[in-house]
Amino acid sequence: METKWVRFLEMSVHAIALVSVWRSASAMMTHNAMSEPLGLLQAIEPFVIPATVLAVMGSIAATQIRLRGRRKLRKALSEEKVVKITSPIVAPPLSVEWPEQLVMELRNQVAQLSAERERLNNLLQEKSFSLRQDPLTGISNRLAYEEQFQQEFHRWQRFSNPLTFAIWDIDHFKQINDTYGHAIGDEVLRKIAAQLNSRLRSTDFVARYGGEEFAMLLPGADAHAALELADQIRRSIAEAGFSNGEMQIPVTISCGVSSFKPGDTPQSVFSRADQALYRAKNAGRNCCSVA
Repeated sequence: METKWVRFLEMSVHAIALVSVWRSASAMMTHNAMSEPLGLLQAIEPFVIPATVLAVMGSIAATQIRLRGRRKLRKALSEEKVVKITSPIVAPPLSVEWPEQLVMELRNQVAQLSAERERLNNLLQEKSFSLRQDPLTGISNRLAYEEQFQQEFHRWQRFSNPLTFAIWDIDHFKQINDTYGHAIGDEVLRKIAAQLNSRLRSTDFVARYGGEEFAMLLPGADAHAALELADQIRRSIAEAGFSNGEMQIPVTISCGVSSFKPGDTPQSVFSRADQALYRAKNAGRNCCSVA
């Protein structure tokens, strides 16, 4: 709409200017003033200047109107872009209606998966326990002993609390197997393991090291306390003996004890305890020795 008014104003101004010039020219022709240039200029001047001024003013007004229109157009476009950018995007509503049968099936599957996970977890724990258990005696095996030894050793390094290691060996065990058979020998192993395990505190640890040998860890016990405990266990085993019906089988056990000292490693402690065990054997067996 504004563009039409601008064009109309321009055309009107130019038309007025042309009419004014034409009238002045006609007046000169009427008075035969064509032969006098000075008179021509004097005749035209009163009409040309107002017409020119009017034309210039009209052009300026038209230009201002046009510029104002452009500003309004740019502002409108800018506001439209801002509205498009800042307007929140409204996502279409999601359907949350689920068929009841599908919901029940999903719940059943989740329950089955949970039960299966629990079963596998129990199975894994059972397998882990069986891998660390001696199948004959029911106590820990050598694998469990090695893991426990490393744990107790690192704990001793951190806190420097007393820690003692003891190694046991059944006296003349080969002779028992040769005389009474391996089945009797297995019963002797089970009985010795049960007696060793029954005399320990909750923090202590015992395992079948191999053959007729047993290893024991006594956290918090120094060499003197460990030797006293080992001697009590040794005497109780010797006094109990072993009977197979009416047959009495004498069973004794020997022990070597060694406490952890600054600079020790698991190997050095084991070596000292093993040497103490050999001294007990050489001393006549059925005794305990400390390194």
